[in-house]
Amino acid sequence: MSKQAWSNEPAQPGEMLAMPTAARQAAARPPRQWWEFGRALLYMSPALLLLLAFTYIPFLRSIWLSFFVTNPQGDTVRFNDVRYYTRILNLDGSGRTEYLRSILTTVYFSLLVVPLGIVFALALALLATLRVRAIAVFRTIFTSSIAISVASASVIWALIYSPNTRATQWLIDLLHLNANSLLQHPATALFAVAFMTTWTSLGFNFIVTLAGLQAIPHDIYESARIDGANNWALFRYITLPLLTPTLLFLILISTIQSFQAFTQFNVLIGNEGPANATDVFVFAIFTAFWKDNRYGFASAMSVVLFLILFVLTFIQYRLLDRRVHYQ
Repeated sequence: MSKQAWSNEPAQPGEMLAMPTAARQAAARPPRQWWEFGRALLYMSPALLLLLAFTYIPFLRSIWLSFFVTNPQGDTVRFNDVRYYTRILNLDGSGRTEYLRSILTTVYFSLLVVPLGIVFALALALLATLRVRAIAVFRTIFTSSIAISVASASVIWALIYSPNTRATQWLIDLLHLNANSLLQHPATALFAVAFMTTWTSLGFNFIVTLAGLQAIPHDIYESARIDGANNWALFRYITLPLLTPTLLFLILISTIQSFQAFTQFNVLIGNEGPANATDVFVFAIFTAFWKDNRYGFASAMSVVLFLILFVLTFIQYRLLDRRVHYQ
């Protein structure tokens, strides 16, 4: 076998002429991985074009507009430097803290929704793994909320919270609230929207958690039972550690979704809520863009939201990934 037959170095022009015809054609042909990469790009091109047109270009334009004052038509009028950012973060000395408060309200809302959604989904997934009669029916019931959109679920829960329906009147009387609805009191409005959001996301969280539970090998449980482990020990030392990749995924996704929540606030309340109790950051962006026509300021708020989500995702991944047990 010649040196050129096994060498990875490209053939020189003189060597190419000395090679057989089939060998010269094979050497001149592009590597196979480039063909595969080109075919992959061809198949991905529709999705890439959609992402470029509706995600990346608007995002870059938002960054551009965040540094300018715009007219009602959305055209840039004058350069505004970083004044919008300093106003949002209350660094301009104006004393206007409503935007910082809306960010804190969003963080509080996320702290209500994310843990509750994961705990409820884990509990239902553990119930769904029991070998009892008609368990498939209960699995269908547990996943039913995934078939309902957030807007439709908001309408349903608006009827539940409505003073005319009086379905939650017993809770209002129990808490001695001076309001006709849970959505009309500052102490309960955010909790009411958070509970509705938890119910809406329960179907997706349940499916993902159940898939994670079913991926755990049963041989591990059988070995632990032979060694005398009880149900709590099985959950504490086997189920929970092996489920950590799934839980990490749910924490990241749920956090992003809770920070982007808007539809339920718009349908259930439609404004900043009683004493601005439900004035989340996305609703403030909506108000600045669609009601006040402050496109540059709304763009700056959108960039701030992106940076907050990026930092939170990075922190959560770096802190929680160390505790994740990958099989």
